[in-house]
Amino acid sequence: MYKKIYIDKNMEQLITEDFKKILIDSSIPFDFIDELNIVDRNTLYLTNDKKRLSQNLINVFLLTNDYDFLDVKNTIFIKNIEDVINVIKDDVWKQWAQELQFLAQCSLAYSKDKFDRERSERIREIACEMLSFKYDLPLEKIKMDFAGEIGYQTPKVETRAAVIKDNKILLVKEQFDGKWALPGGYQDVNMSIRENVIKESSEEAGAVVNPIKVVAVLDYNRHHHVNFPLGMVKIFVLCEYINHSFNENTETLGAEFYSLDDLPELSLTRTTKKQLEMCFECYKDPENWDTIFD
Repeated sequence: MYKKIYIDKNMEQLITEDFKKILIDSSIPFDFIDELNIVDRNTLYLTNDKKRLSQNLINVFLLTNDYDFLDVKNTIFIKNIEDVINVIKDDVWKQWAQELQFLAQCSLAYSKDKFDRERSERIREIACEMLSFKYDLPLEKIKMDFAGEIGYQTPKVETRAAVIKDNKILLVKEQFDGKWALPGGYQDVNMSIRENVIKESSEEAGAVVNPIKVVAVLDYNRHHHVNFPLGMVKIFVLCEYINHSFNENTETLGAEFYSLDDLPELSLTRTTKKQLEMCFECYKDPENWDTIFD
């Protein structure tokens, strides 16, 4: 997928000989650049300076401050320089499989020719076999999760409610892993964003809320340590708290308010600390908050 890495000239002192050797051994071309007017397809640009982001290349931003992600847009974030290798290696296989699946599903959605459909079914099957081989998962599970839909493929949509009271945020304990997350889940097909946030808050936390502000619209795969194969859009909504009374349900084990400096173990495939920090930043001044979107 990515054919080269350009590295911000200002980071040259951070690039060790060992790291250069890793790039060379991995057959990844790289070059240091000072000017930002380079135009190149499928090329990464590594920087740690918010003022030196490229308008033409795919930015990879080395985080030095936990809050940097709030005002750095359209960027892949990494915490260690070495992680840029994973951006390339892990991303390539998944993106190939995702693109094959997408093309095959589109063909199956619109093609009427029997032979075209047979070829598309086989392409879709190859995409599943690639992921099954790469991640050592049963082929049938991959087919169900990754290639079980019909029609033109679009990302899933998920809503999360940020309910803050007395400088604490409402979290729910997930049945699935016993860890904590913002109330929320997939968008119901017959509900608006507002309605879905109200419903999820009630079902998972027993909370009555009033949605007041869209905090962010994020690409799941850019902000979580795992990759959602079909793509997912996460919508965070700041909500006014009215009351809550937790009721037993099939999804969550409890609901409690927590401060940022005393968080329980988070269910990181659902909610990260950075996302909670983002919600608190919005809560401080919602009227002047500009919605973040990837």
